[in-house]
Amino acid sequence: MSMMNEAAWVSLSEIIEEKTFALSDTGKRIEKRVWFPSMRVLIQGALSFVAYFEHIHKDGYVYGSNATEPFRISLKTGELPMEKLLADTKKYLVKDYSSVSMEDLADGAVSYDEFLAPELVEAAASGTDLTFCVETDWYFMSVFLFEYFFHTGSPFEGKMMVNRCFLSPMEKELYRSREGQFCLDIGEVHNPPVKGIQDKLLGYWDEYPDILHKMFQKAFMDGGNLTNLRPTEIDWKQALVRMIMDYQECSCGFKGFSFRLKEKENGTYVCPQCGKPFYPMSDGLDRILLAEGKKLYACQTSRDPFDKDTVTGLIVENKRKKGLFGIKNVSKDTWRGMYPDGTTREIGEGQGIPIWDGMKLRFERGEDWTLRLIQPIELYDESEVEEDEQ
Repeated sequence: MSMMNEAAWVSLSEIIEEKTFALSDTGKRIEKRVWFPSMRVLIQGALSFVAYFEHIHKDGYVYGSNATEPFRISLKTGELPMEKLLADTKKYLVKDYSSVSMEDLADGAVSYDEFLAPELVEAAASGTDLTFCVETDWYFMSVFLFEYFFHTGSPFEGKMMVNRCFLSPMEKELYRSREGQFCLDIGEVHNPPVKGIQDKLLGYWDEYPDILHKMFQKAFMDGGNLTNLRPTEIDWKQALVRMIMDYQECSCGFKGFSFRLKEKENGTYVCPQCGKPFYPMSDGLDRILLAEGKKLYACQTSRDPFDKDTVTGLIVENKRKKGLFGIKNVSKDTWRGMYPDGTTREIGEGQGIPIWDGMKLRFERGEDWTLRLIQPIELYDESEVEEDEQ
């Protein structure tokens, strides 16, 4: 992301347009670009949005609207002013599975657009009450986040929808609810994004990892009309935290998700700019990339899968043998290291374990993480590791 706009809070529409307007000291209306200062802040904005729905759902309420304007995100921190947001949306909150007639809805609470769940579109078109529930919130969340990350229109706004631009808003959304196909469905040939119209979508889609792609494919392929398959707020939290952990920053200035790294024959990955090595450690499902200067966080090593801020481990260089590294435990937890020769050792606070081929590490969460390379890296004296890393 580029330099951020000076504006404190921005709406989804301003994020999509990548610009906002402000008054200069002379009272002149000037255009300003809307950019988050870092990928971490951008993802934090998505997490803050999801946190609102987690909050209201715990209290038994749902968002009885599809208005996006109340959700204004800080460009500087990615935060939403939760207390203000709850006050601003109080008029829209209803109890889970509440039926509300169109006449009873507050002005501006519902409009015919891509944020309205298919079942709500059908109800509105037939003149029956609209039933708001956690499943309609899950749909709203997914569409909001789709536009938030890709700065584009409806997830169904591909070739099929563009060719139906003459439809009224209700007709368009009815068509979407009955015939719509996710425009980035794998192998989609009937409704692909249209070049020249959806270039932002095409460009941004390639910038994000499969972690995010799969969430939207689940939301709009599996969960379009099968409401129980839509990603929940917990699903989104897990995916977004994984994205933060997957984002790599190298000392040379390279920044990007791990798929941008180059894979080597020996099983390591390297920075595409400077060649710095990253050693992959896996529990069979997820992966942690180890490299000089990298940190491990509580969401990776502790029992709190959402704590993305507390540092629990450091990748440090051996003081006696340059270019050889180990993992230092800086948490209060005790880890268990399992060495290639079958021996085990407890790794307490301030202690370390070398990065060796075949080395296993059991964090406080309980999973065994293994470093497995096709070609083993050079070993070094374990006594030196203990001396340097304790």
